[in-house]
Amino acid sequence: MMLPREVAVAVAARAEVLGSEFGITSETPREVRVDAVSIFFLCICAVWTILLAAGMIFLHTKRHLPTVRIRGLPLTFAGIVLLHMYWMTIQTGYTFGPLAPEVAEFWIMSIWYPFGVALFQAGNSQFLHVAKAQSRFARPPSQMTTRYDEKRGLAVDNSWLARLRRMDYSQRMFLFVTVGMACQLVVVVVIFLISRKFHPAFGIPGTEIYGETWQEIAAKQGRGWEWWPSVFWQFLWAWVIAPVILWRSRGIRDTHGWQLQTMACCIAGLHAAPMWLIAIYVPEMKVVNQYWVPPQWIGLSIWIMELFTVFVPCWHIRKHQNLKQETLDSIASWERKKKLSRAQNDSSSGRSNGSGPRPPLSPTSTKIGEAITTDTPSAWKSKFGGNDETGDLEKLPDESVMTMAALEHVLDKNPEPLRQFSARRDFSGENIAFLTAVAEWKQSLPPAFIRNRHNTAPDLVRLQFTKALRIYTEFVSPRDAEFPINIDWHELRKLEGIFERAARSLFPKGVNKGGGNGVPSEWRLAQDSRGGSEINMVTSPSHASIPRHHHSNDAGLTTSAETLALDNAPTNVSDSQLFRGDIPTAFDASVFDAAHGSIKYLVLTNTWPKYVRERRSSESLSRQSRAADTYDSKDSKGSLRKALAFLKPLVR
Repeated sequence: MMLPREVAVAVAARAEVLGSEFGITSETPREVRVDAVSIFFLCICAVWTILLAAGMIFLHTKRHLPTVRIRGLPLTFAGIVLLHMYWMTIQTGYTFGPLAPEVAEFWIMSIWYPFGVALFQAGNSQFLHVAKAQSRFARPPSQMTTRYDEKRGLAVDNSWLARLRRMDYSQRMFLFVTVGMACQLVVVVVIFLISRKFHPAFGIPGTEIYGETWQEIAAKQGRGWEWWPSVFWQFLWAWVIAPVILWRSRGIRDTHGWQLQTMACCIAGLHAAPMWLIAIYVPEMKVVNQYWVPPQWIGLSIWIMELFTVFVPCWHIRKHQNLKQETLDSIASWERKKKLSRAQNDSSSGRSNGSGPRPPLSPTSTKIGEAITTDTPSAWKSKFGGNDETGDLEKLPDESVMTMAALEHVLDKNPEPLRQFSARRDFSGENIAFLTAVAEWKQSLPPAFIRNRHNTAPDLVRLQFTKALRIYTEFVSPRDAEFPINIDWHELRKLEGIFERAARSLFPKGVNKGGGNGVPSEWRLAQDSRGGSEINMVTSPSHASIPRHHHSNDAGLTTSAETLALDNAPTNVSDSQLFRGDIPTAFDASVFDAAHGSIKYLVLTNTWPKYVRERRSSESLSRQSRAADTYDSKDSKGSLRKALAFLKPLVR
């Protein structure tokens, strides 16, 4: 039979064997530990914090680049800040652990760590959303499911579920994360109030702890059911959500390193919670805990997540800038060669003109490779294989491929491979879709509208404005487009001045943002039409049918001649969807020209070089594979001939 004193000694010995959250033993003095291990951890903490801050600042300054815009930096940075704050506390735990109360570690691990994981998870899930949303740009604009039609359908429903679906993905994820963090906060507060482990004065009886030394009490406070909610978040992220993300992203191969980042962050957390529990409850870990405190196993996963989330994008930015510079150098070299060739031809033929040679274009011009080059479409067709495809890019020099003329040839003759690459690999499918949509819209314009829009039949103008409005809301509008194209601020303001008022009549602010009055366009039609000048989108056949074979009047009805022209105009917009209202005088056939040229230059210096490199790499691998197959075939035929020659004497 053991005396109470002996029981207390045994319990203390057991606690000493198991250790505590900061690796404290019975010999640990209650003071700051300053030794070689402490200095090492403090230096690592300071250096990594400075590097991480520099990397985050660098990404923030480059947030307008295509490879950074799609990553959802606000949520990711918020998660990284909270996780890094927790990482710094555990990195300095060896030094300041003897003085830190366990209740502080309880709140830090129960608030900073779960909140940081939740915010980081919300930002990281942007990868799957972008990959799924961009896949619709892999289809031609005429076959693409547009958010224009989706929002018009959702605008009728004003339920909370419809408002939730109308929210942007980042806003919806932030809402979910906020609800989860609120639940976590409530759970932690309730646990803290009912448990007497950290405050013996109040709580549920039976939850208090006893010990003869502060080391023993600290060891007991560092274990127990009170820590389960914070561990649950780690297990949920690493062992439930991460495998799902890995499985769903298995077929995605992007050019931004996003899949590599996601896979590394998912795998990095697998060991964290199990190793933390082992360090806390396995006696044999006592020796390790003296120098590597148990929470540092979680800190190791946080360090890997920060490394791949911040510095991998920084490396890809540098890689993108180098590739862009190589492209501009190739374009400049091509321009110099063409200018020299033209000068030699002029001197040899004795031709001269008063105007002199044209000056070289600026590297920022949207006409790069277009004004200087003398290649005709037929010449490009022969260069690209003679079948309107991109052909064998490996045989063409960089200077001839990295030009605007080459890009325009592909966009005009066979944009499908480039469209697939930009949507599924580069996540910039909105650029190719916008270029294609604008080109198709301009091809459908009647000659009279191109010459002078104000002398064109009103309903023809209304038809073209409706089609242009669809392009604006799908690709340009920061409020309506899921992936707005990246154009100059002044050009954006110009397009907003032409289309934004009409877009807001189609997508009211309250409906678009999931709140407000939520009155659909169909209901506002009867109210707005009484004023005569309010713009609106007609969506109800009962109100929207355009009267035919009547003379024009103040209501905007068409004459029979204008109706014939309207009927012959190619369009996929029905009469019930035509815009009815005042059309800005600034709207004409050139409304998208500046944005079209800007996006075409963006594709030339961003997506096009990656596409050319991948095509060349795939063509090289394909050629090597065919050569290997040919060699194997020849080798097998030779072996067969040798075998027959060897068997021939035996047959005789």
